[in-house]
Amino acid sequence: MISHYLKCFLLLSFVSASYSYKILVWSPTVSKSHMIQNGRVADTLALGGHNTTLIEVDYSIEPGSVKAVRHANYWPVSHHHPDRIRGPRYLEDILSDSIYKEYYVFHDFFDFTDDFCLDFLRNKELMDKVKAEKYDAIFYEQYDFCPIVIAQALNIKVKVWMSSCPQLAHQVAIMGIPFEASYVPAAMNNPNGDRMNFFERIGNIIRLYLMYDVHVSAWNRLDSEVRKIFGDNFPRIVDIAKTADLVFVNTDEIIDFPRPLPPNVIHVGGLGMSSVHKDLEAPFDDLMTKGPKGVVLFSLGSVVPTKLLPPQYMKNVLDTLAKFKDYFFIVKVCKDDLSSIEYANGTENVYVNDWIPQAGILAHPRLQLFITHGGYNSIVEAGTFSIPLLLIGMIFDQPRNARLVERNGWGLSLDKLSLLHGAEEFEAKLTELLTNKKYKTNAQRVSRLMKTKPQTGEQKFLSYVRFLEENDGHLPELRSIASDLSTIEYHNLDILAAFLALLAILFTVLGCLLLKIVKTLRLLFHAKEKIQ
Repeated sequence: MISHYLKCFLLLSFVSASYSYKILVWSPTVSKSHMIQNGRVADTLALGGHNTTLIEVDYSIEPGSVKAVRHANYWPVSHHHPDRIRGPRYLEDILSDSIYKEYYVFHDFFDFTDDFCLDFLRNKELMDKVKAEKYDAIFYEQYDFCPIVIAQALNIKVKVWMSSCPQLAHQVAIMGIPFEASYVPAAMNNPNGDRMNFFERIGNIIRLYLMYDVHVSAWNRLDSEVRKIFGDNFPRIVDIAKTADLVFVNTDEIIDFPRPLPPNVIHVGGLGMSSVHKDLEAPFDDLMTKGPKGVVLFSLGSVVPTKLLPPQYMKNVLDTLAKFKDYFFIVKVCKDDLSSIEYANGTENVYVNDWIPQAGILAHPRLQLFITHGGYNSIVEAGTFSIPLLLIGMIFDQPRNARLVERNGWGLSLDKLSLLHGAEEFEAKLTELLTNKKYKTNAQRVSRLMKTKPQTGEQKFLSYVRFLEENDGHLPELRSIASDLSTIEYHNLDILAAFLALLAILFTVLGCLLLKIVKTLRLLFHAKEKIQ
């Protein structure tokens, strides 16, 4: 009997192994949230039976500074590039609302990433090491073009594109996703929801164009340099990118703005949430017992250091929190923000620290509200645990994300500039969220929808990867040809032009006939007068 079960086990193991990929997950260290998300991707693949390696490439944060993976293999690639993007331009004026500033921020970013990519491609030892592993597939984020080039150069057949935030304009264009600028807000630095007036739609189109243009400029620059390494016949980056068979987007269809998507673009928001560590250790287990009416969490994420905000900004926040005596507040600040740490010292209902176990706190039944910057991972975590939100969108996709929570009624957004001039609006919205039960009710509905939908993000992710494996690693049947069409064809401008031309011809002919008729009638009238 034991022998029989052993044979069955070995057979199942063989079948599983025969349908398992060897996968490289490319993870640039641009922010801790991106590193965490890519780690969740790698761990999910590893737990799904794939031989997975997370390669953490040193862009901004030192590789290994975040424990990104528990189950996948880990490969850090550090370097000492003189232009390493520490303290990028977007932190110089964090409270700026200019859409053009973000455009130049991305220009700076791509100047650096292009240089790093070329260093990597010219490093024979690194390239040989990747090649020797004989990866079947490579997973990579939407804003980094280097893994696209590596996949082509090393003949990694299966390419899977990912987006750790709502999709940017270049990925939308390349993958043939409809540009619905009238009701789909652009991802970056956009304070609008899906209902926009005339001027907001103009701004939305400008944002889409700027984000598309900065990516086009970046891959065109990289194209010319890559051909110096691999020859003039090396394909264009955009043409390689089009061959990705699947796109996994870290958004949730329950939470996000609805939009039309091709069948190879899949929502996988909440990926890895099933294995997130939720147990609280000291002092947080004790802190969650404080506050007669519960606990509120405040965090602006890892991208925005609170020390770069004007001192009065955090003072306005802390003064307001101190007024709500029935609640206990856990506030995350950066470790160098000595001003906020000292100012909060002695406030009985406020605890300040530079690190918090966010998922564990959000999962705790005594948490009443999460005051957040609006990063997508934070929103998905809050939705999972039925937590209402007060969102202060700072940069990138955060202002847009704040609107999608408001849209479904489980939170409110606050203009980041309002806390420069006082805290009246902040206090009013905090009061509304803590006293009006509709936000909790709506948050519970969002959580229920996320948990009872036909497939979770994790289930969809693994099933589509398996689907890809079982069909030779290619799914051209799912690809939209929209990106292959010219602008004229895509928007049917030739048909519109032909229709307008026909109308012009028709009106011209009718006009000529009318003139002819009028002229004939006038001649007849004059002839009749002469006869009389």
